[in-house]
Amino acid sequence: MKHMKSYAPRVLTVAVGVFIIGVAAGLFKLAAVGSDPFTAMNSGISAALEMQFGTLQLLVNAVILVLVFLFKRQFIGFGTIFNMVFVGYTADFLIWLMGRLGIVFSGLPIRIGMLLVGAVLICAGAALYISADMGMSPYDAAGYVVEVVTGGRLQFKFARPILDVVCVGIALLTGAQAGIQWEIIGFGTVFLTLCTGPLIQFFRTRWTDPLLRKLCPELAGAKAR
Repeated sequence: MKHMKSYAPRVLTVAVGVFIIGVAAGLFKLAAVGSDPFTAMNSGISAALEMQFGTLQLLVNAVILVLVFLFKRQFIGFGTIFNMVFVGYTADFLIWLMGRLGIVFSGLPIRIGMLLVGAVLICAGAALYISADMGMSPYDAAGYVVEVVTGGRLQFKFARPILDVVCVGIALLTGAQAGIQWEIIGFGTVFLTLCTGPLIQFFRTRWTDPLLRKLCPELAGAKAR
């Protein structure tokens, strides 16, 4: 029972964090001023294949997960599976809901405002599930896989930007087929690439890490070791 109580706050934290990330991904798509590289790539591919975004994102994550399992399986946990399954479908649900309610976001200032709100949400959500320490999303772990495959010659801090560039390239190619390349790649992509890391660190330092240490003292001890 004690074991279950220690895990319950972490599971809830992961669920809330992933839900927030999904809402942010939906806002990025509605704003149409660019999204993060991974979301942009999946948006482009799903549009080119005329496939639901959530389903496409789940399939791409599943492929990456196989590689993570082979090379960095310690990064796989409840948070990994929850993230790969629910982020895309949460974004789809938000877009569907806005359509059903007849809510249309027009005008550049409003769309930029949505981008800024989405950026804060995606960083807050990521900080929550990372602090819970219950697994990393497949794409977040992909940079470490590259580091292992290259024998350490290409470290994570270099591998992640390279993966982002590859994702942007795929987004441009596939998005062009559907005529949406400048909706999924734009100011928002640059903004998120520059700001995501510092914002996640800010939320972890000021909010999520202290929160999880308070709720789960044993987690703080594990991280200290």
